[in-house]
Amino acid sequence: MLPPNPILLLAAITASYLLFRFLYKTSVLQIVRNWGRLIADKCHVHQTYRIPQFNEHMQENHLYRKVSTYLNSLPAVEDSDGANLFAGLKPNDIVPVLDDNQTLIDAFLGARVQWANERSDRDGSRALVLRIRRKDKRRILRPYLQHIHATFEDIDQRKKEVKLYLNAEERPERNGRWRSVPFTHPSTMETVAMDSDVKNKIKSDMESFLKSRQYYHRLGRVWKRSYLLYGPSGTGKSSFVAGMAKFLSYDVYDVDLSNVSDDSDLKMLLLQTTNKSLIVIEDLDRYLAAKPTAVSLSGILNFMDGIFSCCGEERVMVFTMNGKDQIDPTVLRPGRIDVHVYFPLCDFSAFKTLASSHLGLKEHKLFPQVEEVFQTGASLSPAEIGEIMISNRTSPSRAIKTVITALQSNSVDRRGSGNLGQRLTESSSGRSYGDPGECGTFFTREGSHTMKEFRKLYGLLRMRSGRKNSEDLDLSERENSRHEIEVK
Repeated sequence: MLPPNPILLLAAITASYLLFRFLYKTSVLQIVRNWGRLIADKCHVHQTYRIPQFNEHMQENHLYRKVSTYLNSLPAVEDSDGANLFAGLKPNDIVPVLDDNQTLIDAFLGARVQWANERSDRDGSRALVLRIRRKDKRRILRPYLQHIHATFEDIDQRKKEVKLYLNAEERPERNGRWRSVPFTHPSTMETVAMDSDVKNKIKSDMESFLKSRQYYHRLGRVWKRSYLLYGPSGTGKSSFVAGMAKFLSYDVYDVDLSNVSDDSDLKMLLLQTTNKSLIVIEDLDRYLAAKPTAVSLSGILNFMDGIFSCCGEERVMVFTMNGKDQIDPTVLRPGRIDVHVYFPLCDFSAFKTLASSHLGLKEHKLFPQVEEVFQTGASLSPAEIGEIMISNRTSPSRAIKTVITALQSNSVDRRGSGNLGQRLTESSSGRSYGDPGECGTFFTREGSHTMKEFRKLYGLLRMRSGRKNSEDLDLSERENSRHEIEVK
């Protein structure tokens, strides 16, 4: 037998190496692997479990959200048959998401499981499908689902990603009544310009609510809390809602009543909200004043505290209004509205908070002048003052001078229209500030407004007195000057 030719042997080894590299870097090897898995699967009996996104009442299946979050966190999602790539909340963050009708392989306790993301061609409904070998089912199914739950809780705590849900879905039979987007509003409880005592009371109230599940159950009450935020436009009510959501780490469900067809549709929206949610209806007073025909007052009252409001727990409801004087008292009674929070126009304390956040100023030589102008009764909304500061942020002194000018102009307008006298009359009436006949919790600075209004009136009278003295002096000087001309 002839000895092997070294050259031919080297050529064979090189060819084999190149063929292996070709197979490794192409889909051929993947096809072989898939065939191997397919043959192995055919040799075993599998159990299949479907996890639909919604139940028969079109309520969200919480297990679907947990499993979906878990699967999209696995490194194997990038190796699946298909995946979508989305930009994350952080810069340069790329998030892979399993595509429709694609599969993913996972392993747990030595067993191999398969997930499929299915979307029905008939009605567009979504479901996650788990295939597990029947011989492994009893051993790993329950521990595997517990592992998914624990992983979801860990991811949820680390991300704390708050979502904003809108009732703008055109085809609710496919995806439910809500459509979500990441809630990226930058406001927090710390950045909202309002009285610190009121803010601390609200934070304490929300912290107490988070810990009161057993207490509410012992009372036989649904574990929910409702807030009314009312005050003029631009006083920070919407920003405060964002701060509440960040503080609670609750998803926000913004109910647009103009997109609700009737009372039953409003109930369905409530049924499809989740626990740990902040349900918001803004400008409720304007909607009620328009005498709507789609959603009745009775439907709104049932939404607030009816039977359907009991189909879920750990919810916070927030309603915003510009004013509550013209609102039916049945809307504001305790049980429907637990906490009333008044958002006044900007005063000197709120101005200092805005100057600190917008201009980085704790003190300034013009602050006493600003305080004096506030004492005359002049006022603007925090949004108006904030916009002045933003426009002049490169020069804090110019920003404060512009605020002073705007306040003085507002003070003149208010004196011309008689608003100050009207406000004093409203303040002395006391109805908006918690009548003895009104029940509920009031986190407001309105109790001190009467004294504040007197201080403003005193400052106004002092300004008028000073102006009158100045006019009298000018008149006296003109008369003396004229007398001197006549003598000459």
